[in-house]
Amino acid sequence: MSEAKFVSALRFKWLTPLYDFFVGATMPEVSIKQSLINIAYLTDGAAVLDFGCGTATLTIMAKEHRPAINITGIDIDKTILNKAEEKIIQKGLDIKLTDYNGERLPFEDNSFDRIISCLVFHHLETPVKQKVLAEIFRVTKNNGQLFIADFGRSESWYQRLLFNMIRGLDGFKPTSANAKGLIPSLIAGAGFINPVIKKKFKTVFGEVQIFKAIKQ
Repeated sequence: MSEAKFVSALRFKWLTPLYDFFVGATMPEVSIKQSLINIAYLTDGAAVLDFGCGTATLTIMAKEHRPAINITGIDIDKTILNKAEEKIIQKGLDIKLTDYNGERLPFEDNSFDRIISCLVFHHLETPVKQKVLAEIFRVTKNNGQLFIADFGRSESWYQRLLFNMIRGLDGFKPTSANAKGLIPSLIAGAGFINPVIKKKFKTVFGEVQIFKAIKQ
């Protein structure tokens, strides 16, 4: 994986400062992320990784929801991590942030009880999705769980049409697997078992689905 394979927030780096405003104004962000947290059933003392944490909105929400978790946010975009750090300092929360170069995740095998990720995977081309999921599988503990909220193939033709709007912004190649409904099979291909869709959200950009899977 190389950094060039990852699409920045809102695709173009000059739009990064507008990321929180854009997502909040156009998506049911809080509802999606709170549902992701609830479904992940975070427990005290759990080691949690927020993959592609961006400005740490989900990371912060998870920590505030269950203060006794040990949570780490990771992202490839150092600029957006700077915004995340500012938000965390303002909140006075104990959250670790780290960046990486798109290659091997900087963690030991079997490090995390829960992996959460929101609206990240549609930025990655399919081969990169596969490599990232393999790395996530490696750092997930046995009986640990993966929870991803991202765009999926809707049964509604209208939602599929709307998804073409975000595909135009983020690129048709990285969003191809999402549009085809391949996320569960990619998760299974990385080694996780029982990938299921736990919840669906209709949005102005298409259907966001929450996927759950287990490592055994």
